[in-house]
Amino acid sequence: MSMDKVKGCKRGNPERVGAEILPGGLNFSFNIPDEEKAELVLTDAAGKNIISEIELPPEERTGDVSAVFVETEDADKIGYYYRVGGKKQLDPFARRISKGICFPAADEFDWAGDKPPDIPFSELNIYKCHVRGFTKQTNSGVKEKGTFLGAVQKIPYIQELGFNAVEFMPMYEWDDEIKVQSLMMAHTVRNRPEMPRNYWGYAVNNYYFAPKQAFSHAEDSVNEVKTMVRSFHEAGIECIMEFYVPKEADTASVIRAVRFWKIEYHIDGFHFVGSSVPMSLLVRDPLLSRTKMFFEKVDAGWLFGSGIPKFRNIIEYNDAFLVTVRQFLKGDEGQTEGFENVIRRNPPTNGIVNYAANTNGFTLMDAVSYDWKHNEENGEDNSDGTAFNYSWNCGVEGATRKSAVMQLRKKQIRNALSYVFLSAGIPLLLAGDEFGNSQGGNNNAYSCDNAVGWVDWNEMRKNSDLTDFLRKLTAFRKRHPILHGAKELRGTDYRSYGFPDISFHDTKAWFCPNDRHSRSIAAMYCGLYAKREDGSADDFIYIAFNAHWEKHSFALPTLPHGMGWFRAMETDAKPGEEFTQGADEDLLPDQREYILAPRSVGVLTGKLAGDLLKKNEHHRTSEDDNKTS
Repeated sequence: MSMDKVKGCKRGNPERVGAEILPGGLNFSFNIPDEEKAELVLTDAAGKNIISEIELPPEERTGDVSAVFVETEDADKIGYYYRVGGKKQLDPFARRISKGICFPAADEFDWAGDKPPDIPFSELNIYKCHVRGFTKQTNSGVKEKGTFLGAVQKIPYIQELGFNAVEFMPMYEWDDEIKVQSLMMAHTVRNRPEMPRNYWGYAVNNYYFAPKQAFSHAEDSVNEVKTMVRSFHEAGIECIMEFYVPKEADTASVIRAVRFWKIEYHIDGFHFVGSSVPMSLLVRDPLLSRTKMFFEKVDAGWLFGSGIPKFRNIIEYNDAFLVTVRQFLKGDEGQTEGFENVIRRNPPTNGIVNYAANTNGFTLMDAVSYDWKHNEENGEDNSDGTAFNYSWNCGVEGATRKSAVMQLRKKQIRNALSYVFLSAGIPLLLAGDEFGNSQGGNNNAYSCDNAVGWVDWNEMRKNSDLTDFLRKLTAFRKRHPILHGAKELRGTDYRSYGFPDISFHDTKAWFCPNDRHSRSIAAMYCGLYAKREDGSADDFIYIAFNAHWEKHSFALPTLPHGMGWFRAMETDAKPGEEFTQGADEDLLPDQREYILAPRSVGVLTGKLAGDLLKKNEHHRTSEDDNKTS
């Protein structure tokens, strides 16, 4: 494109931030503080040749904002950047950034009647991944590895696992460069084969309006992201996007960007992290009133006063569940009361996200394989990342070939998954945890755009039994609405069924001591308080949690006449045999006591048993008579 394609320029509209294609040309608007000398530099579509340099004098600015309208018939073929005080600057409102050049984006995408899935909190299952790291490995099984299109190719897999929402880590442009913060780190970095990069996207300089070009297979990253979102929606899967808001961020720009991704890219929800999240403004924004918004901590009293919002769209996302269940999992004393609280929590004001592993911290496999962090790869002499992982290596630090250790680790993973998916609230799984993905003990892989930070799909072939277990676990949760209701269970018999909606038990029925030395607890859910899709009542469900290293006896409450306890799942069973088929032979031989293996979770369902109970009672009585004689 030559200079004669730019027919002229005039003052533009300063309220139209960034570069916007309008009839007859392009409107540019840019903030230039302190009356600095500045120019708008226009390039060809490849960004290699400068075709025009337009001065932006201070006297023509509105406040600190300089706006110019460039008359051209080739608006979609122009790249640009700014030169301020002699230094190149990218536009923080650019719609697309590629190879260090900004580009406007024409809205020519066909959404084909796209509609948001609008999945209620009670039905939501979230799968969290990094767009690039999810499919970047050579063994990922997708063609366009490490891209938005690569994520699309994994939709059938995500569906098969039982998830209906995906949370993506930041997928807008950010400054990849990591600034060396100490002499020690500088020495370590110089000795690395590659310079560390900002892999996660928690950066100071963010270009919130432009999709991450490095995650795009095609040059047109804008349409590729839209294609991805549309494809997920067609599969009934919501798209949630993580937004990092550092202290340096401009609040108005953040809110504008969130609105932009909601309207322009049809994003269903946003997870906000960082030190300067404008929570109250986001919650009260009328354009976002039905958009799912996740915050690290939610103070419902501060947000809503004494009232309860008519439509819940605010979700609390923090490590309280993770810390509690990990301590319980490894057998720490004094955890049963806290465990009881987190597995039932589901407040009326907001949703709750439950997870046993997340981006920050160990993966699930590493949480059962390492006692200590191993972050040497990050180039900070293992000084970064939290020292509090609440993990237990099952007797050996790191990778091992010891069969007994690996069997225990897998059982601990099955236990942790059971804690998450058999609790109230919204379950979340970190990508790869379903087959034991490891980061080698790195609990802060923020700079590891390599095999450490990427999901290793080879592990799925090694640990397919874990993937199969999760698939069955999510299906079990879905079949039983009593486990994932819209409201928190009260613990009282408020409908006079003869049973409270939820109750807790241990060696004695209807009594749970929660003392310091206790490492076991059982929860019973009364299915009469929930209806299946066909209108019938759900089953009674008894979930026994034994975190002790010895087997434990749980007392079973007496069910209504004609009903019996059936074995449904045990994490101590052989891989692939954890879930029963619901056949008659699964009826417990002893309807008053349930013995559970060490470090295990067991699930029983209470349902009509017919003549099986009479046969079972007759058999048990005969055995007792034989013992007496």
